[in-house]
Amino acid sequence: MTDMRKTLMVPGLLAVAALALAGCSTSGGTSATSSGGSSPTGTAAWPSSITLALIPNEKVTDLVTSTAPLTDYLSKQLGITVTGVVTKDYQAAVEAVCAGQAQIAIADAGSLAAAQDQCGAFPVLQDVRYGASSYASEFFTNIAHAGKYCTDTPVEATYGANGQKYLYCNGVANAEANKGVGPIAVDALKKITPGTKVAFGNTTSPAGYQLPVLALESEGVNIDNLDQVPVTGNDNLIMAVYNGDAEVGFAYWDARSAIKSSEVKDIGSKVVVFGLSKMYPNGGVVIGKDVPADLRAKITSLMAGFSKVDPDTLKNIFGQTAWVPADPAAIDVARQVNARFSGK
Repeated sequence: MTDMRKTLMVPGLLAVAALALAGCSTSGGTSATSSGGSSPTGTAAWPSSITLALIPNEKVTDLVTSTAPLTDYLSKQLGITVTGVVTKDYQAAVEAVCAGQAQIAIADAGSLAAAQDQCGAFPVLQDVRYGASSYASEFFTNIAHAGKYCTDTPVEATYGANGQKYLYCNGVANAEANKGVGPIAVDALKKITPGTKVAFGNTTSPAGYQLPVLALESEGVNIDNLDQVPVTGNDNLIMAVYNGDAEVGFAYWDARSAIKSSEVKDIGSKVVVFGLSKMYPNGGVVIGKDVPADLRAKITSLMAGFSKVDPDTLKNIFGQTAWVPADPAAIDVARQVNARFSGK
């Protein structure tokens, strides 16, 4: 998934546009139904089965099967069948939750906010990656242009997630600290002159497009005056600047880790991060409004505890280390970004 959230699509994965819910059951149970027995507390009727909507993952060839440890765990602990399905994209996951075709979705922060606003769904958890539940967009350039965007000499700092050393300037990081917490040196964006080739990610990408556009606008830079280089994928954004196809690029902090140093040996010394945007929340878990409150609370508790049950699945399939309670203020940041880029 996203975000270091990115839009993930892989040919061959099950794409469910309107969600007919023909996904595979990961617990050997039956297909979803809308009727069920009483909850353990006797306060409300629980369905006999529920559906968990997932987003295609570029690193997993069979996401439904790969996430079986999670859905099996939920099924066993809840006493009802939890079935996993893969939706076409985040928007389809929101539509599924709002239509009652899925009761849980694991999605990006924008989708959590959208589901809450569109149909009263409940954002309950946020992803934790590398010790944080939010992230910044990084602004980077080729070392050849460091003199233009850096007010100081670029320094090496270790990126804790992989132990690699990368170049930073403008106080973004130093030998003692590299936390990726913005905003830092946003005013450096003023140095991007009209006609400059700038690599942007997909327009739905917070780190690759939305946060940078907001930052550029805050500094009075008109993006229509830039030579925009559209790029798909954070690794490709880095490589566009590395190869000189763009002077400046934007991606999540620190997307240089998506490039194998064994394949691009000088990535750490050729691409310089010169600023960070304001923080944006990681994605997480949203639960439909029609799910009984006690069932919602139980699902939330179980998923929050999954990191202790099966940390390997959480890390290898979902790329994170934990789920923590959703922060309403953080989700509101995603809501504000949604409003800016909704086209309304």
